[in-house]
Amino acid sequence: MREALFTRRIGLKMQLLVITFLFTFSSYAFIVNNLSTDVSVGVMTIAAQGKGGGKSVKKAAAAKVQKSDDSRPYDKIDPEFRNIGPGFGGKNAVPFWIALVVFLLAMGGVVKGKSKPVKGISGVVALIALGVISYVTYWEARALGRQQGYAPVQPIWFSHKVHVTQNKIDCEYCHVDVRSSRHAGIPSLNVCLNCHSVVNKGKRSGTKEISKIYDYLGYNPKTKQFDKPGKPIEWIKVHNLPDHVYFSHAQHVQAGKVDCQECHGPVEKMNRVVEYKELSMKFCLDCHRKRNIITDNQYYALYKFHLKPGEKPKVKDIGGQDCSACHY
Repeated sequence: MREALFTRRIGLKMQLLVITFLFTFSSYAFIVNNLSTDVSVGVMTIAAQGKGGGKSVKKAAAAKVQKSDDSRPYDKIDPEFRNIGPGFGGKNAVPFWIALVVFLLAMGGVVKGKSKPVKGISGVVALIALGVISYVTYWEARALGRQQGYAPVQPIWFSHKVHVTQNKIDCEYCHVDVRSSRHAGIPSLNVCLNCHSVVNKGKRSGTKEISKIYDYLGYNPKTKQFDKPGKPIEWIKVHNLPDHVYFSHAQHVQAGKVDCQECHGPVEKMNRVVEYKELSMKFCLDCHRKRNIITDNQYYALYKFHLKPGEKPKVKDIGGQDCSACHY
């Protein structure tokens, strides 16, 4: 009877161990597979998986990106902006697999240990490893649908470091709609031509990137004429919010006096644009809970008459935490 009970307990523990392993492995595999850092690659992969060609498309897309990087040695992510991401700075795979191996070994000690001290120590180690696994899984799951650290290769290399930091070009010279529209706006290539009709060679890229401007515009730099058919340029959007989220640049920049860097990070130092901040709901709510509203503008001009002397309300006090403010 005792032997049967002992065998049954061992069997239940082994089943629990197998279920835990399968659940943990499948959860992490699902999360990592869905946490794509390149939207275009992800879309291509999903389309191809329906035809059984997922792996080949992934390899082809990765090779295309690698080829693009190799052909443009100046188009690299700056060292200080690499490995930006959830949890351990985007390096969750190694601690996850180490913790999983330790957990399995420790569970083996719990199941097959011959003494209580061995079982006890193995149990403590298993709990610690399980804690690390849970922590990593939580951070990866928390990042689903976000793109912190995303830095795609663009059709034309554009360095904010060169244009903003070195040449002192104001952000609003290119992003002209940032104070009046929901979207900051992408400048037309005619804006680029204001300078590059004269400046046709870069110190790092030579004529390679600037000549692309001419090709897309159908512009001949020798004759100064638009003598060829132009074509639209397909920029890759870096900062994406979910479709059910409303965000207005005008309200934040014009009325709220929010600096670009507060959401986009030190973009003026980037040779390739990287999504620097997490841009999660927590990120927005934390800002709304700390930031005072500014009443010296038309948006809140009447609101200041309802304030008591010395009162400094936060954004959260005027609806900044209401669900309907961002989700409608």
